[in-house]
This record gives sequence, structure tokens and C-alpha cells, in this order.
Amino acid sequence: MLALLASCGAKGTGELAEKRAERDSLKTVYDKVGKDLKKVEDWLALNDSTANRSLPLVSAKALVQGPFTHYIDVHGVVKADESATLYSMTGGRVASIRVKAGDKVRKGDLIATMDNDMVEKQIAQAQAGADLARTTFEKQQKLWGQHIGSEMQFLQAKTQKEQAEAGLATLKEQQRLSNVTAPFDGMVDEVMARVGDMAAPQMPVARVVNLTGIQLQADVSEAYLKRVRAGAPTKVVFPSINEGFSAPLTHVGDYIDPSNRTFLVTLRAPKGEAYMRPNLLGDLSIQDSHTDSAMVVPSAAVLDDVGGNSYLFVLGPAPQGANVGSNERVAQKIFVDRVSEYQGRMNVAAKTAGELKDGAMVVIDGAKNVSDGQTVRVDEN
Repeated sequence: MLALLASCGAKGTGELAEKRAERDSLKTVYDKVGKDLKKVEDWLALNDSTANRSLPLVSAKALVQGPFTHYIDVHGVVKADESATLYSMTGGRVASIRVKAGDKVRKGDLIATMDNDMVEKQIAQAQAGADLARTTFEKQQKLWGQHIGSEMQFLQAKTQKEQAEAGLATLKEQQRLSNVTAPFDGMVDEVMARVGDMAAPQMPVARVVNLTGIQLQADVSEAYLKRVRAGAPTKVVFPSINEGFSAPLTHVGDYIDPSNRTFLVTLRAPKGEAYMRPNLLGDLSIQDSHTDSAMVVPSAAVLDDVGGNSYLFVLGPAPQGANVGSNERVAQKIFVDRVSEYQGRMNVAAKTAGELKDGAMVVIDGAKNVSDGQTVRVDEN
């Protein structure tokens, strides 16, 4: 029994080895036939004008070596250094409006008055009391100077005079606060109240604006904290009115807002920009880097492989055997580093020095269908 099993096992092992040898032999023949077939197909592709060649169609653009500037784009809003909405401190019925929209005013000019007849009567009463207290004090002071009367009478007269004057001053301040005055030199932008309206402390009466000092403010993500500096060249565009200017960044805030993780930047607008108005929305492009010599390609030309390595294709000479004037080229894969990118343009650096040169034709469209060393057809339109 054991002899029979050994005989069967030996026979099976011999047959298995034979089949393996046969397989390896066929693989060798298959590989040779495949290579020979490829050579024939390549030859036919180049020499048979009736053959239907299927080559990837690509478009290319020359690599440009030159300056490259990167900006951080944020949205900002115009702020006036002096802009105030005015309210009545005490409220009451609006007795008069002394200005209209567009009027120029000086600091302290009267904008509106409230009906304060009661306060005026109280002032008149307090004024009479203050006059009497002052006269009494002056007489008592003369008597005290002549050593007539007691010191207590003198001190009481002095105290009554001071109390009367303080009460009068309080009423006059109350009267002043009941009126609305300009807090600074400027122009009346709008009058919200009308004569006869009942004005409350939380209701606006008028707005005064001074446009001699204008600035833009914007919130920048904390991710750019190390890249934004005061004095950075900044371009400003107001899309709604198609206007803009350039100016250095004036101030970079030292506080990060915990609600949106941003810090405030400020830019002082140059004088003479007549179109500037408070709350006008603008787009700020803050320069954070610049180089005079960079390899610049369209961003679409740079791809990434499964390992996260960035690369692009450049076009080499026509393949051997191609017809004269043919638009066929050989694509070469070059690994690169992404240095910086802005608005569809990318500054790149070759992993291997010297692989990228100024003027090299970089594949833009169709690069995803190309492999290293593959012949491609260049769209020359």
C-alpha cells in the first residue's frame, strides 16, 4: 500500500514539473511574439499612411521664467475716521431742525432742538435762586471782612451760593444734552427726524460724516498671521463701481477674534478718491511674496500621482521616423515642487536641477491621458 502511494506521488510530481516547464516555454514565446508585434505596429504607425493612429491629443504652452507675485485676497469695507449717527440724550418732542442733508457743519453747531420749555422754566427759577444766593454771600463776605457776624453765617452763605450755582449748571447741562450738536467738522449726510416727532434716546436724529479721512478694514484668517506685515503692497478694487487704487498696508492687528479666527488689517486710502463712501465693499489683494526669477506654468499643467508627488509633462522632439512637419512629440514626465500659486498661475521648481528650462513646452490640456515617454499629437490650433 505504501509502495502504491509513493508510486502515485512520484508520478504526480513528475507531471506537475512537466506542465510548469511547458507554461514557462509558452510565456517566453508569448513575450517574444508581443515584442515582435509591437515593433511591427510601431513601424506601421509611422510608415503606413492608411493606418488609423490613435494618439493622445494635447495642447501645450511655453514655460515662462520671470517675476512671480503671490497675493492674499480678502474682502474689506470702507470706514470713515469720523462718522456718527446722532441721538437726543434726553428725548422729547423735536422742536426744530437747524440743518438739511448736504449742509456743512462745524463742531458744536446745533443740529436739532428738543421741546424743553419745562427745563427753561427750571433754569429761570434756578438762575433767580443763584443770583440771590450770590448776593447774600457777597454781603455776608463784606460783613465777615469787618468782623461782623459769625463765621457760621459766612460759611452757610457760601455753601448756599455754591449749591445754587451747581444746580443751575446741572440744568443748563440737561438743556444742552436735550439738543443735538455736531461732534466734529463734516457734512450732514441724512436727517432722520422731523419737527414734531417724539425722539427717544435710541432713535437717530441725523448722521454727520467727515470724508477727509478714509480707511479700509478687512478680516484676514489667522492662517496668514506670519505672512501679512504692515507696509505690504496692496491692490484694492471696488467691483460695484469698477474703481480701485494701490497703497501699502497701514496696520496689522494684534488681536485674533475668537468668533471667526481672524485678525484685522487696515489700509489708509489716498486722498482725492472722491468715490469713497463709508461701508463701500472692496476686494483687497495683499502681497505676501515676490520673486524676480520663477518657473511659471498654468496651474492645470501640474498633476499629482497616488503618492502625492507633483509632476508635469514637457514635450520633447518628434519620435524617430515621424514625418517632417509632423505635430507628433514625445512627452517627458518631470517631477516638480509646488512653490506658490495665484489665480491660475503656479511657480514650480524641478526636483532634479536643470530638467525645466525657460521656453520648454508644457502640456496643459490632455495631460491626464499621457504617460511618460508616450508619443502625443499636439493641437496647434
